[in-house]
Amino acid sequence: MKTKFTTLNVVTTAMLAAVAVILASVFHAFDVALSSLFSPMHFPVLLCGIMCGPYLGLICGVVTPLISFLSTGGARPPFPAGLIPMIFELAAYGFTAGLMRWLFLKNTKTNRFASVLALIIAMIAGRLINAFVGAFFMMGDSSSYFAALGTKILGNFTSTWAGIILQIVLIPLILFALQRGGILIKYLPDTPVAGKNKSSASAE
Repeated sequence: MKTKFTTLNVVTTAMLAAVAVILASVFHAFDVALSSLFSPMHFPVLLCGIMCGPYLGLICGVVTPLISFLSTGGARPPFPAGLIPMIFELAAYGFTAGLMRWLFLKNTKTNRFASVLALIIAMIAGRLINAFVGAFFMMGDSSSYFAALGTKILGNFTSTWAGIILQIVLIPLILFALQRGGILIKYLPDTPVAGKNKSSASAE
């Protein structure tokens, strides 16, 4: 797997991390419950993993909640029960999205849908990792880790259903728009453009 830390990719990673923090702040300003439902911080990190690769995606996932935590004076996400699971979750989003896309590109049966398949797996992996880490902070005197884990897994998927739907719909649309505008090819050289080999991987 080739990893290129180009100026474009690094700057894009920093920009997407900033966008994630701003989006989260905007949603929280309107309604905290709305922010939890739509998970706005997830979008830029998932995009970063797909566009800039697994390692920059991982970095974006780690620094984004840290920046949010520091910029809000430790208020959001709260430490430790909110911040630590979110760091693991977003890091998993970014890394898994980039890694899975690379793996799916190697298979001719999946390469045309590499980004979408990578996105779905990353969304599942991140929420599961958040649950495994977050369950430690949910344990009470009368509850076991596995009971807390089951509750956390269920909550991670049911409480963010709107965000899951939007991520599956909007992220491929964003990638398609970037592809049509000739921008995506700068990040994903394996993405076909008009007149190129149709068997190559697409942004879908």
